[in-house]
Amino acid sequence: MSRTIEAIMRHMAAPSNGITNQRNGTKNLEKEFTVRKRHYIWSESRFVRTMLPFHSNIRVGYNGTEVDGKSVLDLMTLAPPEGTKVRIRIEGPDAADAMHAVDQFTQPRSDDD
Repeated sequence: MSRTIEAIMRHMAAPSNGITNQRNGTKNLEKEFTVRKRHYIWSESRFVRTMLPFHSNIRVGYNGTEVDGKSVLDLMTLAPPEGTKVRIRIEGPDAADAMHAVDQFTQPRSDDD
């Protein structure tokens, strides 16, 4: 297994699936992304640092395996190849904010050249 994943997720056009639990106000959001090869090695720790402030449960799934989106080691074990689909599932009181942060994280950056 590689020590880092040479990929980053890129937002797909599909809208997120969202369900709100009326009893406690938590949201369940899911969105699918495509792994896109980058010119630099994607830092799992950068993704984790983006997700840590949120109280929601963040899960990243690929190929039938789902791992904790707040664990660098778990993310490193996924190692999805370029062009594959990865699903992000967020459940909790600040799920919408966390999904927005994922959207921002996966947007192409101007220094991608």
